[in-house]
Amino acid sequence: MCGTDRENSRINGRENCEECGSKSIEEGVSHYHCGNCGIQLESLKYDTCYTFPSEVKTTRRTNSSSDLGSQIGIDKSSSYQSRRLAALQDRHSRRNLSYTDKIVKEAEIANLSPSICLKIADIISKANSRMELTHNRDGMIGLQLISTREDRSQYRRRVYAIAALELLSRNLESEAIQVLEIASKWGIDKSDVSQAIKLINKVSISVNDCLSVSDMNNQTNDPSIIRNDKLNHFLFNFQDHLCEIIDFDSAKEIIALAIEILSKEGEPIGNASFINNEGKYRNMSPQKASMETIIDSMIHLGYSDEIIKCFFNKKPVPGMTWVNSRLGRRRRALVED
Repeated sequence: MCGTDRENSRINGRENCEECGSKSIEEGVSHYHCGNCGIQLESLKYDTCYTFPSEVKTTRRTNSSSDLGSQIGIDKSSSYQSRRLAALQDRHSRRNLSYTDKIVKEAEIANLSPSICLKIADIISKANSRMELTHNRDGMIGLQLISTREDRSQYRRRVYAIAALELLSRNLESEAIQVLEIASKWGIDKSDVSQAIKLINKVSISVNDCLSVSDMNNQTNDPSIIRNDKLNHFLFNFQDHLCEIIDFDSAKEIIALAIEILSKEGEPIGNASFINNEGKYRNMSPQKASMETIIDSMIHLGYSDEIIKCFFNKKPVPGMTWVNSRLGRRRRALVED
């Protein structure tokens, strides 16, 4: 069990004890309990052995003692060697955040859950195992409007945090499907995220730890699970491109309807009650099946040909050139069905 400052702060910020109204919250063996009446309030969380960036003190202790347990005192009459040793001790006794921790701290500030922060830390620590992210100075579109050095550094950290979130969302981490909302709030350019993902994947492949495969968390040979993973991957990837044209809620509505269409055709996705190997999309690749159902959903929801073509041309799929030339025929066929 663990009782961190982060957890204590969250517990103490809650309402008073329901039993007696006291604000005194204490940590017991397995639960937090009221310091006045003793009633159990909430179970302690398991210790993951990970120290969140917000728990790391970047300054020296308030009692002026260093982390080494002692402090070298110097004055005006101290020798050069004493001053040198004091400077070395001061430098090594400070607890500074690593670049990985600084990236994870951005995710913490965005109020992401601890479980997601841990997964982001795992992705970034592997990708930065040889300091590729720390030393990377490739140009970013979003940096063109930022002047101060600190803001530019923060933008880079946030780009890597969003890239890690995107990798999680592609691997069906349901909690992480808020990438676009956070990226929009931070003002992150989508092209910068794409380049960061490429860099992370490149490094991961070089250290034999591919992060972008869709079955990162579910190592299985079950065809239905593999099909489900790939359909989800393409659907949510296309959702990102939809959000560049229409609002986020409308994009989610389109994807939800596309999942419903796939499910009714017996595809292993959504609330499918059966798997139909003779369904309409059985011989289509997951990418093509996803795009077709999204276009059908947009037609059902009344989107214009112009918007549909604009979306398709952002992310064209092989074998679907009819979208630009025969979309009207598709509309009539759906009405007849």
